[in-house]
Amino acid sequence: MAGKVGVTVILPGMLHAVAGGARLRVEAGTLAEALEAAWAQVPALRLHLCEEDGRFRMHVLCFLNERNTRGLRSLDVPLCEGDEIAFVQAISGGSGAAR
Repeated sequence: MAGKVGVTVILPGMLHAVAGGARLRVEAGTLAEALEAAWAQVPALRLHLCEEDGRFRMHVLCFLNERNTRGLRSLDVPLCEGDEIAFVQAISGGSGAAR
């Protein structure tokens, strides 16, 4: 198992009040461990970001540094000191034409 390193979890504006700020600092060896550490610090985050089965909600994107995690086979990706995990609310919609 990899040693633990310090990483930053960056939250979207809509979760700042829930988490008490825009960023969390966690210690973890893998992305999966970092997420569990974030959920342990602020349990409500899991409810806002994940489905009941643990997958990220459809309109939630998670990035490890600049890499979208959606295409990863596993979240057991080793972390490096100073890595950033950022959550972004995906925006989707219709044609944009006003009626």
